[in-house]
Amino acid sequence: MSDTVRKRLVLPKAARAELLAVQAVEDIGKRVAFPHDTLAEVKLAVVEACLNALEYGAGEVVVEVVAHPGDSAPWVEVAVEDHGPGFSPARVPRPALGAKLRARRKRGWGLELMRRLMDEVEISSQPGLTRVHMIRRWGGK
Repeated sequence: MSDTVRKRLVLPKAARAELLAVQAVEDIGKRVAFPHDTLAEVKLAVVEACLNALEYGAGEVVVEVVAHPGDSAPWVEVAVEDHGPGFSPARVPRPALGAKLRARRKRGWGLELMRRLMDEVEISSQPGLTRVHMIRRWGGK
């Protein structure tokens, strides 16, 4: 199996829209025989990226999922784009577990989860376009 598999979605700003992206990851991951646990981690990272884009972006969110079957080491890449105000990823503080557990609002884990669950996470952001590009290899993490 050597053919790249690609799926592009446009998510509406609607409740549970991120689940459309999760289904796309599930479908494509199964086509390249990703292990169940690895696929679950990719799906969680995608949920976090989509929720951030849907919350902070403007309008629709574009998600592209690409599977590269490879002969021995398949990998999946996901890009999530929104058209919001942008942000500086370097300025987002890494969450401290103790402080987050004591806080009323348990938010702020998205970027950290993406970084821990995926092999590569690259974020480019400016006003009008934020793009989160993530890669997970079959034998990664």
